[in-house]
Amino acid sequence: MPDTHIHPTAIVDPSAKIDPTTVIGPYTIIGPNVTMGRHNRIGPFCQIENTVMGDDNEVISHASIGVKPQDLSYNGVPSMVVMGSRNKIRECVTIHRSTSAENPTRLGDDCLLMANSHVAHDCQLGSHIILANSTGIAGHVHLADRVITSGMVGIHQFVRVGKLAMLSGGAMVPLDIPPFCTAQGERARLVGLNIVGMRRAGMKREEITAVKHAFKTLFRSKLMLKEAIEQLEAQNPLPAVKEMLEFCKNSKRGITSAKRKVNQADDE
Repeated sequence: MPDTHIHPTAIVDPSAKIDPTTVIGPYTIIGPNVTMGRHNRIGPFCQIENTVMGDDNEVISHASIGVKPQDLSYNGVPSMVVMGSRNKIRECVTIHRSTSAENPTRLGDDCLLMANSHVAHDCQLGSHIILANSTGIAGHVHLADRVITSGMVGIHQFVRVGKLAMLSGGAMVPLDIPPFCTAQGERARLVGLNIVGMRRAGMKREEITAVKHAFKTLFRSKLMLKEAIEQLEAQNPLPAVKEMLEFCKNSKRGITSAKRKVNQADDE
């Protein structure tokens, strides 16, 4: 049995380190500075360079990973993409390497990046993230664990999206989205909480109830955001609420505001 299952039409740079259990499909190009772990499955017509990849990832056809960033300031430094394990990268996905060697573009574990989605340079993505078709993420964006985007979402550079947040189809996101929140709109506004996602993640009922109360205090009350944070901090909040408050306090771009409530379902 050959050392690696590499299709004879594939081109592999001599410097690439590929585990013998990884399969590389036809007409794929594996460039320099690539390390691949066990049982990865790389489809046809892909381009991968400057990438460290864990185990059991699946990359479907025409994906580009680790190519140079779309940043005019990039000066050719040997930057990287670092990817975890068990990710599914669908057709025509692009993941660009960072602009600096010190801080690679990162993707965690167990993520699904659907067709035509784009992860720009210097992005930091956690685990269990789903990016639906044609989601575009600009440079330096941070997505925490279990973020979900629907199709055609666009996220502005330097935006942070908190854990278990969910972005509706077509949302344009110029400001930070706090953990557990849902957002929608051409200029995205908060419309409620990702209750289903919180339950599926195993959050306890008391935690979810506390997050609901925090959301209403932060975004539905007449308090200024700073006043709402101080009020909630004085109530000895549960860890999930503390996470929301710390996220809001540490925002540099600003926090997305809430859409005017039109019915009870907005917070569910």
